[in-house]
Amino acid sequence: MRVPRHRQKALFWSQLKNRNKFEQKTKKISWTTWRRILSRNTDEFCRNTTIHGLKYINNSKLRSSDRFFFGIALLAVLSFAIYLIQDAFDKWNTTPVIVGIDPELTSITNEPFPAVTICNLNQALAEKVSNLDKNSVEFAMLQSLCRRQVDLKMVNGNSSNWEEFILNISQPCKSMVIACHFGADDYECARLFHPIVTDEGLCCVFNMLQPKFMYKKSVPLSHRNITLPVGFHSVDWHAELGYRRRGSQTDEGISLYPRRAQGTGESLGLSLTLDVQADAYYCSSSSSIGFKVALHSPNESPNVRETGVLLAPGMETKLRIDPAKILTEKHLRWVDRKYRRCVFRNELKLRWFAHYTQRNCVSECLSGWLLRHCGCVTYYMPRLNWNDTTCPVGKLECVELIRFRTIEAMESCLEQCLPSCFDLNFSGIGYATKISHDGFRQTHPNGRWNFTDAYVERSVAVVNMYFKEPAFRASKQTEFIGFSDFLSCVGGLMGLFLGFSFLSIAECVYFALIRPCRTCSEIRQLNQLKAQPLSGQIRYITPGNWFQAELAHQQPKRLHFNPA
Repeated sequence: MRVPRHRQKALFWSQLKNRNKFEQKTKKISWTTWRRILSRNTDEFCRNTTIHGLKYINNSKLRSSDRFFFGIALLAVLSFAIYLIQDAFDKWNTTPVIVGIDPELTSITNEPFPAVTICNLNQALAEKVSNLDKNSVEFAMLQSLCRRQVDLKMVNGNSSNWEEFILNISQPCKSMVIACHFGADDYECARLFHPIVTDEGLCCVFNMLQPKFMYKKSVPLSHRNITLPVGFHSVDWHAELGYRRRGSQTDEGISLYPRRAQGTGESLGLSLTLDVQADAYYCSSSSSIGFKVALHSPNESPNVRETGVLLAPGMETKLRIDPAKILTEKHLRWVDRKYRRCVFRNELKLRWFAHYTQRNCVSECLSGWLLRHCGCVTYYMPRLNWNDTTCPVGKLECVELIRFRTIEAMESCLEQCLPSCFDLNFSGIGYATKISHDGFRQTHPNGRWNFTDAYVERSVAVVNMYFKEPAFRASKQTEFIGFSDFLSCVGGLMGLFLGFSFLSIAECVYFALIRPCRTCSEIRQLNQLKAQPLSGQIRYITPGNWFQAELAHQQPKRLHFNPA
């Protein structure tokens, strides 16, 4: 039977009025209902949770003093646990790296032989500088190389072509290194030792990276037009990458450069015969006659003046090589640089050197200081810009002040230039004894030199560089406290002091959110059922239902009202 329209409207407004009364009553009891729900859930949570102490605090059967005692104990234990967790977090956050020993041995045949830089302490051949005018700028440059006082008032001109001047007056490599023996093979030494200008003047270097792999910008004058003998192939070696897969480069007769270590002992090391030409000395950079030798990584510039080892003429020196390698686990790359205190290969780019090492970075940093304070760089330091000028003689006081007397500059550079995360360094332990004249002739039976015994004693030095052991252990930087270690530490502290676990978190979420929401939903559904009248076909009409009924009533056809 169809319900008349005016009856539908009257029924709607009656039910709407009853609904409003019900909502007002619901609002009054909602806060009370929530308090009851939360109180009941809290009571059940405290009785059933694994967290220690809560069941005693919530137990109404205990005395108030007992419950207060357990509350104070819980707060004290929680405070101590938070303090220990904070300490563990500080260690994890600020000290993430520890240096240990790599459990795997490193074979010396997988590493390059150290780069060897040898310098004659003599800064100039006497015959090449004997005709210099004492008032010329070249003479002033010579005196500065000899570390003598220079009267700038008497200098005529302002030339600063230091590299060319040093190359012209110094002993060439082919006359300094007169014989060499490497890995049981003899080589033409002039083709393996290349000239390089350092803070000790003109030196000769062996096993250093080729200039195309060593520098980004301008190549020093002494390193231009360098070629290797036939049968050698130059590679871009780096401590982090090592020797890359050589593929087709491993054909027989091809030798990689920088050269690999060939083995242990003097026979498989590098043996050199050096001629100091003592009779041609003009001045020495130190108080003696002889050589300075520095061992360094093939991809970094040498620091001969500060770290070089002296070789005396008339002596045979055994120089035992001690390698030191640093490795770093790759996942430490995601640790902040200021905490791990090292730099990976592609993290920091240098401006002049192609490879990052701490020594190369410090050299560029000091060049930057010289440019800012003196407006120029010294002849052996990196050129950061294409238009950098070499410091003339008149700027030497400024250069010496920045390099040797300004602690701020060195501290700033060391703070800016962190060690490499992968690095390879070499140090030498030397033993020397006098050369036997008969033994020298037997060692060099085919020598083309007619050296007298007096000349050998005064001018000739022999040095043998070799590895003692076939393998060594590298230092390895690893995580001091990883995330799993930190999590285990926190979990252990929370479990020890409170009995807390991840399931305790699930309990808190369940009793604080899921269960109250479910209880409220059940109560709401029950109240809606109570609000619905039990009349036959007439159900509770919402405003939306009434609007649909109105639309149906206005249609051309007379439609029956469907309250659903």
